[in-house]
Amino acid sequence: MAKADKVTRIMIMYEAMRRGRAIHKKAFCMEYGISERTFERDIAKIRTFLSENYSGQEAEYIRSRNRYQMLGSRENGELSFSELALILKIVKSGQALEKNEFEGLTRSLQSVMEKRKKETAQKFIQQEISQYEEKEGQEAFLKLFGDLLECISERNVIRLEMKGKCQREKMIRFYPVAMECQEGEFYLLGYQKEQELSVFLLDEIESFQIAIQKYDKEIARKYSYQKGKELCKKLQEKRRGKT
Repeated sequence: MAKADKVTRIMIMYEAMRRGRAIHKKAFCMEYGISERTFERDIAKIRTFLSENYSGQEAEYIRSRNRYQMLGSRENGELSFSELALILKIVKSGQALEKNEFEGLTRSLQSVMEKRKKETAQKFIQQEISQYEEKEGQEAFLKLFGDLLECISERNVIRLEMKGKCQREKMIRFYPVAMECQEGEFYLLGYQKEQELSVFLLDEIESFQIAIQKYDKEIARKYSYQKGKELCKKLQEKRRGKT
């Protein structure tokens, strides 16, 4: 291979290690026409970069095999321990799930986490599960949540059945376009008869039925995230005023 300039060479070395590949010193030096001293200087540059950026990664020398590899490098799709911890802390603070749902979620996340932190993650997960307290009267959440998200994706017209309403107000024809979370509570947003944006607290939905027809893409495009968040906030304030 033609001799690469310093920056290109370091980037090739860094990217290979970031993807989990090992860099063999002698083979790399021969391929790029550099001395072992130059190789070590390149590695030092990468180490400095990783340290200054608090990446949690480190270029380690494996003496027995005369090669370098990056500790903390992850395969595509893997969660880091810090990512797993952040997700669980957010979910835990909202208390939207039953305890068995929370436990199932933690196990699913652990299965796609970086392998080198497996033991640390196991201890953390056990602690989070033992500390998790579901809300009084908490009902199964994930099934309803997932089914409604699928309806949004497929643009299904649905009929909502609301809790504690008179028969006239109990069934609502609805075009769902978004699901938002605010201060640990989840809200379903959409349109009734293609008119003004409406919002319902997920905890107040008893069930729903899917109609045969689908709504037009233009209805979904009308939705504004900012307007949706403002509507959720208004409903939240209205509910607090009643308590």
